[in-house]
Amino acid sequence: MNYRHLFLCSAAGLALNLTPALAQEAKKPEVKQETATKPAAPAEAKPETPAKAKEAAETPNQSVPDYFDERSTPEQVVKSYYNAINRQEYSRAYSYFADEGHTQPFPQFQAGYENTVSVELRLGKAESEGAAGSTYWSLPLAIESKLKDGKTTVYNGCYRLRLANAAIQGVPFVPLSILDGTLQKFEKPLDQSVPEGCEAP
Repeated sequence: MNYRHLFLCSAAGLALNLTPALAQEAKKPEVKQETATKPAAPAEAKPETPAKAKEAAETPNQSVPDYFDERSTPEQVVKSYYNAINRQEYSRAYSYFADEGHTQPFPQFQAGYENTVSVELRLGKAESEGAAGSTYWSLPLAIESKLKDGKTTVYNGCYRLRLANAAIQGVPFVPLSILDGTLQKFEKPLDQSVPEGCEAP
Protein backbone atom coordinates (compact mmCIF):
# COMPACT_ATOMS: atom_id res chain seq x y z
CA MET A 1 0.00 0.00 0.00
CA ASN A 2 1.35 3.35 -0.97
CA TYR A 3 1.25 5.33 2.31
CA ARG A 4 2.78 8.34 0.63
CA HIS A 5 -0.11 8.53 -1.83
CA LEU A 6 -2.64 8.14 0.99
CA PHE A 7 -1.03 10.91 3.00
CA LEU A 8 -1.06 13.31 0.06
CA CYS A 9 -4.73 12.63 -0.66
CA SER A 10 -5.66 13.17 2.97
CA ALA A 11 -3.72 16.44 3.11
CA ALA A 12 -5.36 17.65 -0.08
CA GLY A 13 -8.84 16.83 1.27
CA LEU A 14 -8.10 18.65 4.51
CA ALA A 15 -6.93 21.69 2.61
CA LEU A 16 -10.10 21.69 0.51
CA ASN A 17 -12.27 21.47 3.62
CA LEU A 18 -10.42 24.32 5.41
CA THR A 19 -10.33 26.75 2.49
CA PRO A 20 -14.04 27.85 2.60
CA ALA A 21 -13.96 28.26 6.39
CA LEU A 22 -10.81 30.36 6.29
CA ALA A 23 -12.23 32.48 3.50
CA GLN A 24 -15.47 33.00 5.43
CA GLU A 25 -13.59 34.03 8.60
CA ALA A 26 -11.43 36.44 6.65
CA LYS A 27 -14.52 38.29 5.49
CA LYS A 28 -16.14 38.69 8.94
CA PRO A 29 -13.97 41.53 10.28
CA GLU A 30 -14.60 43.43 7.06
CA VAL A 31 -18.37 43.35 7.56
CA LYS A 32 -18.09 44.33 11.25
CA GLN A 33 -15.81 47.23 10.43
CA GLU A 34 -18.22 48.58 7.80
CA THR A 35 -21.13 48.42 10.24
CA ALA A 36 -19.20 50.09 13.04
CA THR A 37 -17.92 53.00 10.97
CA LYS A 38 -21.24 53.84 9.30
CA PRO A 39 -22.49 57.07 10.99
CA ALA A 40 -26.10 57.37 12.11
CA ALA A 41 -28.15 59.76 10.03
CA PRO A 42 -28.95 62.93 12.03
CA ALA A 43 -32.61 63.74 12.64
CA GLU A 44 -33.81 66.48 10.32
CA ALA A 45 -35.10 69.61 12.10
CA LYS A 46 -38.57 70.52 10.92
CA PRO A 47 -38.62 74.05 9.53
CA GLU A 48 -40.98 76.49 11.25
CA THR A 49 -44.04 77.12 9.17
CA PRO A 50 -44.73 80.71 8.06
CA ALA A 51 -48.02 80.67 9.99
CA LYS A 52 -46.29 79.77 13.26
CA ALA A 53 -43.54 82.34 12.70
CA LYS A 54 -46.15 85.04 12.05
CA GLU A 55 -48.10 84.02 15.14
CA ALA A 56 -44.97 84.22 17.31
CA ALA A 57 -44.12 87.65 15.91
CA GLU A 58 -47.63 88.92 16.59
CA THR A 59 -47.82 87.57 20.14
CA PRO A 60 -45.34 89.53 22.24
CA ASN A 61 -44.49 88.36 25.74
CA GLN A 62 -46.98 90.59 27.51
CA SER A 63 -48.05 89.81 31.08
CA VAL A 64 -51.73 90.23 31.93
CA PRO A 65 -52.34 92.82 34.68
CA ASP A 66 -54.39 91.98 37.76
CA TYR A 67 -58.11 92.59 37.50
CA PHE A 68 -59.11 96.10 38.59
CA ASP A 69 -62.66 97.48 38.66
CA GLU A 70 -63.31 100.64 40.70
CA ARG A 71 -65.91 103.31 39.93
CA SER A 72 -65.82 105.62 42.93
CA THR A 73 -63.72 108.44 41.38
CA PRO A 74 -63.03 109.66 37.83
CA GLU A 75 -59.41 108.51 38.09
CA GLN A 76 -60.45 105.01 39.17
CA VAL A 77 -63.01 104.71 36.39
CA VAL A 78 -60.44 105.56 33.71
CA LYS A 79 -57.86 103.24 35.30
CA SER A 80 -60.46 100.47 35.29
CA TYR A 81 -61.28 101.18 31.65
CA TYR A 82 -57.68 100.75 30.50
CA ASN A 83 -57.24 97.75 32.81
CA ALA A 84 -60.06 96.10 30.87
CA ILE A 85 -58.38 97.04 27.57
CA ASN A 86 -55.05 95.56 28.70
CA ARG A 87 -56.81 92.36 29.76
CA GLN A 88 -58.72 92.26 26.44
CA GLU A 89 -62.03 92.40 28.33
CA TYR A 90 -63.66 94.67 25.81
CA SER A 91 -67.26 94.25 26.97
CA ARG A 92 -66.19 95.42 30.45
CA ALA A 93 -64.32 98.36 28.91
CA TYR A 94 -67.44 99.26 26.93
CA SER A 95 -69.50 99.28 30.13
CA TYR A 96 -67.54 102.22 31.60
CA PHE A 97 -69.20 104.55 29.09
CA ALA A 98 -72.60 106.11 29.72
CA ASP A 99 -75.31 105.09 27.26
CA GLU A 100 -75.00 108.39 25.41
CA GLY A 101 -71.21 107.95 25.44
CA HIS A 102 -71.40 104.96 23.09
CA THR A 103 -70.54 106.65 19.82
CA GLN A 104 -70.19 103.31 17.98
CA PRO A 105 -71.63 99.78 18.26
CA PHE A 106 -69.70 97.31 20.40
CA PRO A 107 -68.27 95.25 17.45
CA GLN A 108 -66.67 98.40 16.02
CA PHE A 109 -65.41 99.43 19.45
CA GLN A 110 -63.76 96.03 19.93
CA ALA A 111 -62.29 96.00 16.42
CA GLY A 112 -60.59 99.32 17.18
CA TYR A 113 -58.32 97.52 19.66
CA GLU A 114 -57.60 94.50 17.45
CA ASN A 115 -53.90 95.35 17.01
CA THR A 116 -53.35 96.83 20.48
CA VAL A 117 -51.04 94.92 22.83
CA SER A 118 -51.16 97.30 25.79
CA VAL A 119 -51.93 100.85 26.89
CA GLU A 120 -49.94 102.71 29.55
CA LEU A 121 -51.77 105.51 31.35
CA ARG A 122 -50.85 108.78 33.06
CA LEU A 123 -53.47 110.95 34.78
CA GLY A 124 -53.72 114.60 35.76
CA LYS A 125 -56.06 116.19 38.30
CA ALA A 126 -59.81 115.95 37.71
CA GLU A 127 -61.96 119.09 37.98
CA SER A 128 -65.64 118.78 38.97
CA GLU A 129 -68.79 120.82 38.48
CA GLY A 130 -72.36 120.15 39.66
CA ALA A 131 -75.44 120.76 37.53
CA ALA A 132 -79.08 119.57 37.44
CA GLY A 133 -78.75 116.74 39.94
CA SER A 134 -75.52 115.41 38.46
CA THR A 135 -71.81 115.96 38.97
CA TYR A 136 -69.48 116.26 35.96
CA TRP A 137 -65.72 115.89 35.85
CA SER A 138 -62.99 116.73 33.32
CA LEU A 139 -59.90 114.55 33.60
CA PRO A 140 -56.63 115.27 31.73
CA LEU A 141 -54.64 112.21 30.71
CA ALA A 142 -51.99 110.79 28.42
CA ILE A 143 -51.60 107.24 27.11
CA GLU A 144 -48.94 105.29 25.29
CA SER A 145 -50.39 102.66 22.99
CA LYS A 146 -48.25 99.67 21.95
CA LEU A 147 -49.24 97.72 18.84
CA LYS A 148 -48.49 94.13 17.78
CA ASP A 149 -45.83 95.33 15.33
CA GLY A 150 -43.92 96.94 18.24
CA LYS A 151 -44.84 100.51 17.32
CA THR A 152 -45.73 102.86 20.19
CA THR A 153 -47.67 106.12 19.99
CA VAL A 154 -48.37 108.72 22.67
CA TYR A 155 -51.75 110.49 22.85
CA ASN A 156 -53.07 113.11 25.23
CA GLY A 157 -56.38 114.81 25.88
CA CYS A 158 -59.33 114.92 28.29
CA TYR A 159 -62.15 112.62 29.35
CA ARG A 160 -65.48 113.88 30.63
CA LEU A 161 -67.37 111.84 33.23
CA ARG A 162 -70.74 112.09 34.96
CA LEU A 163 -72.49 110.73 38.05
CA ALA A 164 -76.20 111.33 38.58
CA ASN A 165 -77.22 111.94 42.20
CA ALA A 166 -77.28 108.47 43.72
CA ALA A 167 -80.07 109.42 46.17
CA ILE A 168 -82.58 110.14 43.41
CA GLN A 169 -81.63 107.44 40.90
CA GLY A 170 -84.04 104.70 39.99
CA VAL A 171 -83.35 101.10 38.99
CA PRO A 172 -81.01 100.04 37.52
CA PHE A 173 -78.44 102.24 39.25
CA VAL A 174 -76.03 103.99 36.88
CA PRO A 175 -72.53 104.40 38.36
CA LEU A 176 -69.98 107.09 37.54
CA SER A 177 -69.40 106.76 33.79
CA ILE A 178 -67.39 108.19 30.91
CA LEU A 179 -69.41 110.58 28.76
CA ASP A 180 -66.83 111.24 26.07
CA GLY A 181 -63.16 111.86 25.46
CA THR A 182 -60.80 113.52 23.01
CA LEU A 183 -57.29 112.21 22.35
CA GLN A 184 -54.68 113.36 19.86
CA LYS A 185 -51.14 112.30 19.01
CA PHE A 186 -48.41 113.97 21.02
CA GLU A 187 -44.70 113.96 20.22
CA LYS A 188 -43.27 114.14 23.75
CA PRO A 189 -42.53 111.16 26.05
CA LEU A 190 -45.48 109.79 28.00
CA ASP A 191 -44.43 111.29 31.35
CA GLN A 192 -44.32 114.76 29.78
CA SER A 193 -47.59 114.51 27.90
CA VAL A 194 -50.38 114.97 30.46
CA PRO A 195 -52.19 118.29 29.82
CA GLU A 196 -52.11 120.83 32.62
CA GLY A 197 -55.88 121.03 32.60
CA CYS A 198 -59.07 120.68 30.57
CA GLU A 199 -62.05 122.86 29.73
CA ALA A 200 -64.86 122.95 32.26
CA PRO A 201 -66.89 119.73 32.14
